[in-house]
Amino acid sequence: MISNIVLATDGSDHAQHALDVGIDMAAKYGARLTLVHVLTHDHPPEEMKRMVEVEHMADAAPVHNSEQGGISMKLGRALRIGYQEDRDGRAIVALGEKILKAATRKASEAGVKDIETEIHSGDYANCIIDVANKLDADMIVMGRRGLSNLKGFVTGSVSHKVSQRAGCSVLTVK
Repeated sequence: MISNIVLATDGSDHAQHALDVGIDMAAKYGARLTLVHVLTHDHPPEEMKRMVEVEHMADAAPVHNSEQGGISMKLGRALRIGYQEDRDGRAIVALGEKILKAATRKASEAGVKDIETEIHSGDYANCIIDVANKLDADMIVMGRRGLSNLKGFVTGSVSHKVSQRAGCSVLTVK
């Protein structure tokens, strides 16, 4: 039985498809859904930078706790390594927060009752696997491709690493 799903999202098209599948599964099984976003290591893509500027996201306070925004975000390492020290860093955190808020809203509207969120910094695959292990997840749902740059073709994709190393089932969605 599936009772605990970890869904990794970066806002890409594949992640949106994975979100739809993960939400559908969580709603049908009455499963807990933990939405995970790993902050990008690179500078945000140009189209995301424009969105940040238009919405003035980099100037906003990017961290919310349960009482403030209804989302529990664990930024620990991200804050220690200085994501909030520069404009791109604040934009990266704000984008992650926006992605998780939209995903949470979509899951809630679809009838998912138990929704958690986590935001991390570090190796994408390791962070996703660490969350799944910590929560004793039954399944990880994620897109096959994300927003990462071409180096993924050389070093191996995040979804491939997760599927090879996770201790639970992994569903990759196109």
